[in-house]
Amino acid sequence: MGLPQRKLFTKYDYLLLEEKAETKHELVNGEIYAMAGAKENHVKITGNIFRNIANHLLESSCDVYSSDMKLSAGSDCYYPDVFVKCDPDDNDELVKDKPILVIEVLSESTKHFDRGDKLQNYLKIPSLQEYVLVSQQEIEVWIYRRTGKKWEIEILKENDELYFLSLDLKIPVRDLYAKVLFS
Repeated sequence: MGLPQRKLFTKYDYLLLEEKAETKHELVNGEIYAMAGAKENHVKITGNIFRNIANHLLESSCDVYSSDMKLSAGSDCYYPDVFVKCDPDDNDELVKDKPILVIEVLSESTKHFDRGDKLQNYLKIPSLQEYVLVSQQEIEVWIYRRTGKKWEIEILKENDELYFLSLDLKIPVRDLYAKVLFS
């Protein structure tokens, strides 16, 4: 007698369940995982990023989303901390799939996944131009930028300026960390 097999969920099954769920979940490799709450620095950094981008896009046809909107990446679905989509055909009310920019604030519990499998899934999205990882342990930002068919990486520190090529927006890295206290 073998071990019982776990049920794998399709994206369709997941979206049906998630629409009725009281808490947020992500779909990864057919399995559903509950989302944990964020720490204060994570929330502050996410808010700083969202505010800067939202203000920049006020007169734009692009939309910026925070961690309450799902993003499809292949057969998986995530709740990125911040992402931007500009395609008017990407109009599903529950999940988006054509981002140009995705930003994740790294948590101790998720940083390896954000830099590993999630990174690989995001980089396969045809519309994606930039994927950004923001540390909450120190002032450090990693930006993956599509240049033709390849991806290049840039690592920024406190005195650098973050340039979102996809949005034509410059933000001093230190502004992402406004009111953030490091222990």
